[in-house]
Amino acid sequence: MTSDTPSRRIKSVRRACLLLIHLREVGPTTVTELADEFDLSPGTVHAYLATLCEVGFVEQNGDEYALGLELLPLGEHVRMQRSLYQAARGEVDRLAYASDGVAHLLTEYDGQLIVLYEVFGENAVGRDFHARKRDRPREHIHCTAGGKAILSRLPERRVRTIVAEFGLPEFTENTITDLSELLDELGEIRERGYALNDQEQMRGIRAVGAPVIDSSGGIIGAISVSGAASNWRGSYFRDELPELVTRSANNIEINLQSDPNGR
Repeated sequence: MTSDTPSRRIKSVRRACLLLIHLREVGPTTVTELADEFDLSPGTVHAYLATLCEVGFVEQNGDEYALGLELLPLGEHVRMQRSLYQAARGEVDRLAYASDGVAHLLTEYDGQLIVLYEVFGENAVGRDFHARKRDRPREHIHCTAGGKAILSRLPERRVRTIVAEFGLPEFTENTITDLSELLDELGEIRERGYALNDQEQMRGIRAVGAPVIDSSGGIIGAISVSGAASNWRGSYFRDELPELVTRSANNIEINLQSDPNGR
């Protein structure tokens, strides 16, 4: 019997993890609210929370419970040990400075986008918008430059699976909501090497993203930069920024090949 069979999984550990994920999504919450959400007795929920508080993953403030500070070093450790982060952070810094936008290092996990690193240029716009998205995976990646860059290098079957799970909701009048149209655009992105987000996720924001490929040809992430549509127009948005972003992606790939740990 292998270790990944259902009979070897521990339900209580899984439930504790789901509690943590829920606290991340909703913020400070009471025992009663959690009991209703998970269809558990208040006593059972309290036992889980007391255990999580003991190890520092959850903290109590009056009647409410929230994620604890012990998770901070764990998250930082996860980020630091990824070779993509080690190889890319300097390029993300340079891209943010060169474009005066918001530069992101992204990776895909379970059909969602995870922000590994984020840097704001001196006059970057949309700080509150990006801050709201930073602490949770992005479920809808079809309307982001980095997300489309990653999707363009995934097998079509995988893209269809992601779309089937998360859908193609419309955020603006520019959002792609048709699978065939998305697949056509992903083919174009694959050909030219970069993706554009022309106010598809939020009105007034444009972005450019490029995939980061490992030495075996597999997609491991993307680098992107976003800024004000009023400033990023014409050839700057269509030509100059894509050149900056693809150059950064290429440099990251070279860094990864030069040292597997990105140092």
